[in-house]
Amino acid sequence: MIEKLEFYHGAALVRVIEDPRCETVAKHECGYRVNNRILAIKYSTKARSPWGFTFSLDDISRFNAAKAEFGDCIIALVCGGDGICALSWDVAVALLAESPGRIAAKRGFAGCYAVNGPSGELKGKIAMNRWPAIVFDGED
Repeated sequence: MIEKLEFYHGAALVRVIEDPRCETVAKHECGYRVNNRILAIKYSTKARSPWGFTFSLDDISRFNAAKAEFGDCIIALVCGGDGICALSWDVAVALLAESPGRIAAKRGFAGCYAVNGPSGELKGKIAMNRWPAIVFDGED
């Protein structure tokens, strides 16, 4: 039986692996190391928008440590079967107000992802085609 984590992580990773910029993928305590960047994957099994993602104190500690060690940490929010909303850890931690909490992503038909957290809504929206480019190019 395929576990949910394997299914949703696989959906995100297959696009990363198929990208010509992908040189290496390795397991890391935060998720995965792709080339020399850390990739953390969160997923929601919900079929429709909005999708919610919880970040614990442990998540915050691990992602901050990964950012300190590697200079960056990318968060992939797998939104059910809809797509992947990608943001940097700096953006995520700002939305969380540096405390444990929930980030939500929502998307209308043929639209981009609007993302919010305890500190408010992200200015601008996140395009679906940002995945997996952010893993290789960093912030826009």
